[in-house]
Amino acid sequence: ILFLSVFSISLSAQTGNYISMKQRTEILENRKKLTNEVDLYYDKNKQTITKYYHSSPEFIMNINALGEIKTYYPKSNEVGFKHVPELSSKRNLIYYFINNFTDHLGLADEGFQLISSTYENQHNITVWKAPSFLKNIESVKMVFDNGLPIFAEYQAHKKKVIKKIYYTNYKNFTQFRFPQKIIEISYLPTGDSLINRTVFSEISISATTDNPLFNFKIPNDAKPVDVSENR
Repeated sequence: ILFLSVFSISLSAQTGNYISMKQRTEILENRKKLTNEVDLYYDKNKQTITKYYHSSPEFIMNINALGEIKTYYPKSNEVGFKHVPELSSKRNLIYYFINNFTDHLGLADEGFQLISSTYENQHNITVWKAPSFLKNIESVKMVFDNGLPIFAEYQAHKKKVIKKIYYTNYKNFTQFRFPQKIIEISYLPTGDSLINRTVFSEISISATTDNPLFNFKIPNDAKPVDVSENR
């Protein structure tokens, strides 16, 4: 009975529609490193993502399924608004993994077409043709291990590799499996490369909104500002 009770508690701790995590991103370019730390809150019911950026100044960004983005600066009580459908919460990598849409990770939503699917040993390899309006990308190759994406390669004309992405350190949850480390290497026309490493930690799933940022509301007296301004 004790075992069943503990097992039930363990399962309930991994189920729910409110997912939070910490995200640390390091960008390396020209031997310079920029670090960005974010607390991320995903509401599966509302399909919203709220991000708390530990930057200077600190700010909170809320993104919904329509691509409506609100950016609030607590210190100055200012808020910016913009509408970018391509940045919708349903086009975010978090959305695809949490909802188990890992077979294309958004490529199909961006207009890519599947042109081949083959197997090499235990790996499934798919190739996607880019839509005509994407002039700098010709195709994307994805590699899967046990149904999970572990690698993606973006190619331009004449199969020139312009980007590689590695998905590693997967953690299993009751509802989904999530990569805790993503490394993206972009090859620049100058011959240099831009390395972006993102690490996710403290991933938590809850059936209740145990953090106020899940229900964050911008104060009514917040002053509207242009979010494109340098801050």
